[in-house]
Amino acid sequence: MVNNFGSRILCKGRTGDDVRVLQTLLNHLPGTITGPDIVVDGDFGSQTQAAVRKFQTYFGLTADGQVGRNTFLYLGQATGTAASGRVFGSRHLRIGTSGRDVWILQNRLASTARDYAQALGVPADSIFGRRTQAAVMLFQGDFELTKDGVVGNRTLYQLYLHTFMGGRVLRSDSSAQNQGFDVYFLQKKLTGLGYSPGALDGKFGPRTEAAVRSFQKAVNIAVDGEVGPVTFYHLGLRTTN
Repeated sequence: MVNNFGSRILCKGRTGDDVRVLQTLLNHLPGTITGPDIVVDGDFGSQTQAAVRKFQTYFGLTADGQVGRNTFLYLGQATGTAASGRVFGSRHLRIGTSGRDVWILQNRLASTARDYAQALGVPADSIFGRRTQAAVMLFQGDFELTKDGVVGNRTLYQLYLHTFMGGRVLRSDSSAQNQGFDVYFLQKKLTGLGYSPGALDGKFGPRTEAAVRSFQKAVNIAVDGEVGPVTFYHLGLRTTN
């Protein structure tokens, strides 16, 4: 049985590719958020549990060492009622598919690299058409996957490992959308493009909002300080592959 990231609660004793994804994502964050790097072996042991607890404490979550709905959300993967539609990874995606999970796929690809954004041609629209298929095939080629344009389990796994934003709109408010793994990578992306968000802390505060607004103004899109499909798309267009 394949367990895609977010399909089950992760806790000590679990094993599988979803645990491997968790470990990889935690290692992408600085030690101030997760502590020392952990072994990526697909086995949820004491080391992984400690990193999860530190992550939870840092972001004000219940530090129980388990990855459930709230912790998944702060890792950029909405599950259950937080998903507002089809959970990304809950089904295979191909030509003709539509829905929230397609929207997430498009955002993830668009925000990652110029080639993917250019292949998509437009911001996320939730419809898997020929241009989305082309972007998926580019991604598959980059990671030595079968270039069939279908987002199956192997492609999903690589998407979790290499595309870090796009699962939700990011904004500066009191909701969970103002902090987490994806906010950290937004801050890194903005910094790389010359728009300083202040500290790379995974928290969407006033300086991050100001950096987003400056970027939006520079690329001539609506200046609202929120990072949704249009902003994800333009971030990708300006990212060196």
